[in-house]
Amino acid sequence: MRMRAARPDEYQQILELIARAFPPGDPAVGLVATTVHNDPRFHPELLRVAERDGRIVGVVHLIDRPVRIGVAQIPCAMIAPLATAPEHQGSGVGSALMRDALDWMRAHGKLLSMLWGHPWLYPRYGYAPGIKRYCISVPATLRPYGETAYTLRPATPSDACALAEVYHTATATTTLAETRSDQPWEWRAPDPATTTEVVIDPAGALRGYLRSTPRADHLYVGEVMALDLGAARALFDRLLQLLRQHGLAEARVNSPPDLLWSRVAWAQGAQVCTGNGNGAGMVRVIDTPALLRALQPELERRVRRSEWVARRSAVRIETPAGRATVRLEHGMIAIDDGRAGNAITLPFHALGPLISGYQSIVDLQAATGVYIDGADTLRLLEVLFPEGYPHWAFAAYYGEG
Repeated sequence: MRMRAARPDEYQQILELIARAFPPGDPAVGLVATTVHNDPRFHPELLRVAERDGRIVGVVHLIDRPVRIGVAQIPCAMIAPLATAPEHQGSGVGSALMRDALDWMRAHGKLLSMLWGHPWLYPRYGYAPGIKRYCISVPATLRPYGETAYTLRPATPSDACALAEVYHTATATTTLAETRSDQPWEWRAPDPATTTEVVIDPAGALRGYLRSTPRADHLYVGEVMALDLGAARALFDRLLQLLRQHGLAEARVNSPPDLLWSRVAWAQGAQVCTGNGNGAGMVRVIDTPALLRALQPELERRVRRSEWVARRSAVRIETPAGRATVRLEHGMIAIDDGRAGNAITLPFHALGPLISGYQSIVDLQAATGVYIDGADTLRLLEVLFPEGYPHWAFAAYYGEG
């Protein structure tokens, strides 16, 4: 079996294979088609195929996009999707494609990988749960804010630059938020039933947006972003209007609780729920030392907000993806390969959740294969890698609400 990059004349055949591998209506086909034909960052090496006896029997699609962990930008490759022709499933095609994809990531300097998939399948390749799911329930019976200074209108292709600016500003410190382009295709919803509306402030500036899709029993909001209090309140009021228009009793909003709109909704009586997504949102560290170096500005930000800002210490981190020592000195961080009095061993199933903020070291310390040494190790890791709200908006954009 041979692994290679797909050729452009094979793209249609690949889309047909993906359609056969997934249930009807799955967004995988549309995701690949959109990326291949529209994304200027796509190149043929990102669509990789398994060839057996001259026939394509499987495909893995990599989306090359940096993601944020706090203020740090991390080179990342998302797997979306992995597909094997039905008649070849169970014959090692998927495993061969995953190994090939990870080899490609290492060779091209990717430090992190993410996917949304079966939690019983991907841990064998080093993936572990690392992305939370959020649902803010907004009943139609809640009172609106009565915000009248801001106006809403349907989004147009000419709004793409402003939409990208709103998204990147609102998610400036959101863990695992992917970077997006300012091209219109990026903001075109894959579901024709989805509408995107923008909110305009009194000065005429675009200050937020709302992407909603009516379902049989609720209104699904895949994304809502606001840059100021007035925009957030206007978007909340618009959501209640949409519920009345569609005759629905509830909106279910995919939004991390630390975003401005989420806090505004909570203050008005919305219920905020955070779940583990059944472990389906997964991350995989590719190169631990290089990842820690890329994280340096965010690690320094975290240290400077803690009691360690005026102290000196170090912790040695041993992982299957490499080892490194994180040194702290008066709010500054250095990464090297030297020894330290504090040390931790992290297998893949603990490494991903810790790095992404899916779980804290306090929760992970009893996991199989985690070994901690040194009096300061536990508190140091609490400061360096706190639990948070890792959020992969891309998955919600293309996924089912």
